Amino acid sequence: MALRMGKDTGSFAPGSPGERMRPAVVARAFQALPSAHREILTETVFRDRSVNEAAASLGVPVDVVKVRVYQALRALSAAVEAPRQTV
Repeated sequence: MALRMGKDTGSFAPGSPGERMRPAVVARAFQALPSAHREILTETVFRDRSVNEAAASLGVPVDVVKVRVYQALRALSAAVEAPRQTV
């Protein structure tokens, strides 16, 4: 799955599904994650490694990788879905 990183002037009303998937919104949510969540998503999503490869790279059991990926994706989803605070 590829994400377009260029500017898109499409319909991104605040709180809409399109707005929540903007690269900047996802990037902010990713950076707000705890380091352990960022690490596991980097290994499995960005480096496109299997859970077995990620486990070997991180030196942890496969089951630990599976749990961490699940938790990290839930946390990322919650961070993206969280209402944006206005200043």
